Amino acid sequence: MAWWSGFARRLTGGVLFVLLVVLFLFVVLWKSMVVNIPAGHGGVMWYRFFGGTDDIRGPPLSEGVHLIFPWDLVFDYNLRLQARDRDYQVVSKDGLHFTITMNYRWEPFPQNLGLLHRKVGPHYEDNLLIPEIGSVARHVVSRYTAVELFSDRRADIQKKIYDEIVVDSLPNGIGSPENRLGTTDVIQLNNILIKEVRLPERIRSAIENKLEQAQIVEEYQFRVSRERLESERKAIEAEGVRRFQETVAPAITDSYLRWRGIEATLKLSQSPNSKVVIIGSGAGGLPVILDATDRGSGAAVPPVSSSPAPLPPTSETSPQSHLPTPPAMQGSQGPPAGLSMPVLPTVEATKTTPAPASHRSYNQGER
Repeated sequence: MAWWSGFARRLTGGVLFVLLVVLFLFVVLWKSMVVNIPAGHGGVMWYRFFGGTDDIRGPPLSEGVHLIFPWDLVFDYNLRLQARDRDYQVVSKDGLHFTITMNYRWEPFPQNLGLLHRKVGPHYEDNLLIPEIGSVARHVVSRYTAVELFSDRRADIQKKIYDEIVVDSLPNGIGSPENRLGTTDVIQLNNILIKEVRLPERIRSAIENKLEQAQIVEEYQFRVSRERLESERKAIEAEGVRRFQETVAPAITDSYLRWRGIEATLKLSQSPNSKVVIIGSGAGGLPVILDATDRGSGAAVPPVSSSPAPLPPTSETSPQSHLPTPPAMQGSQGPPAGLSMPVLPTVEATKTTPAPASHRSYNQGER
């Protein structure tokens, strides 16, 4: 039993030594054996002794922690949607050199991530995307003029660039989202946008002035159309007025117009500003309203007496002692009910000395 106890002690000591060695190696080789794949990423295995890159079609290493042998490697790739801006020097159809800024968005095909790592590598953007997009962009832009890039043709240009990049007849490894399944492409290009077109300052000003003048021409054409429609509207309105007058004119008589004038006069006479009403002469004469208040001083004009002023007793009265009755007042039956008409005061007669015959005839003729 002594030897067994000694062997057990030696065995226990060896196991403990081995465990300590394994633990030491695990701590030292932690970074080489434990791989963490972050969210939105995928991993490609590279086996040092078993064929290198695992380029078999299929999903890459998923997110999370993975244990590998310390001599193997895992390459991390971003599988999220990515976007970049890039400037390209292009030449237009009319021979103008300028710069365009393009924005392209892409993401790797997850099932072909191993193939991407084997053929292109981690720097696939600089090795594949940027040169291919620039080449196709220069080829497409050369079919259009610089003015068309400032107009509504820009959408057509960027669509043509995208279609030529992802076409199946061009084996560049770049495909569209429609060919996601069963494809050998390694990059999925979602879209391409032309963000800015930078022309030389003089050329840019000339193009902008040309477009501005074109807009001014369209504005004047719109104005001409508007005035033409306005003239048609006025012609139709005048025709309607003419027909209205032809319909209403036979029904309007002098008696009706006189009655409406009397109604308007009655309404005006009830206003606090209208005090005196004078009846016009003639059969169709309408009353005239006068303001009998002194607005400047605020004092009212004293009322005029309705009876003639008495004449002073004189022995001789001039033929001009009484003014003749105006023709407008002859035959008048007085103002309508509710209206007042002041009576003009009688002019006082004065005694005059008979003038010579020549002057008397002149005065009589004047009278």
